[in-house]
Amino acid sequence: MLPPSHIAYTWLALDLAQEWLDVSAETDYRLIALAATGPDWVDKPLAAAYFYRRYKSAVLFAHTLLANLAVLWLAIGRFPQLGAYTAAWLGHALLDRLWLFPNTFYWPLRGWRFHVWGKRGSEQSEIGKAYWFAFTRRPELWGWELGGLLALLLFVWRRRLYRWPALRTFILTGRPPARRYDERQR
Repeated sequence: MLPPSHIAYTWLALDLAQEWLDVSAETDYRLIALAATGPDWVDKPLAAAYFYRRYKSAVLFAHTLLANLAVLWLAIGRFPQLGAYTAAWLGHALLDRLWLFPNTFYWPLRGWRFHVWGKRGSEQSEIGKAYWFAFTRRPELWGWELGGLLALLLFVWRRRLYRWPALRTFILTGRPPARRYDERQR
């Protein structure tokens, strides 16, 4: 999944959680976006620098169950106030459906090699071309990206971010303006 869809699904999930599960309204959506793409911020530079040439994979250490358990352990044990950001990080694995790639997800329990994307028809000699070939050869991936676009549109609509004052507040503070619940009840 591409980063904008990770962010869109996570923002909508947070918005719904703030409404229905009483998640703090002080959560910064800008940091949520970073957490939702966090595993890619770790793995993509490593892949570009070394691992892609060797393993033909850009989904590495931060996409493993071990890394996700470490993040969860740190959040529960040391930083419980970071719960929403932890959920955004862990949600990345869910959205990437990493359990379908056991060599990466269960690394190192299944050996020291990561999933080679060539088995899915997208391995390329250059990392930049891998996504292009994946999306041109596997049209089902567009469904997930279209879902991300719909999630973003729903989030924008729910928080009225199509209005400049609301969007400006969101950009500058990282928090969408408060929803006007009385409008929904009319």
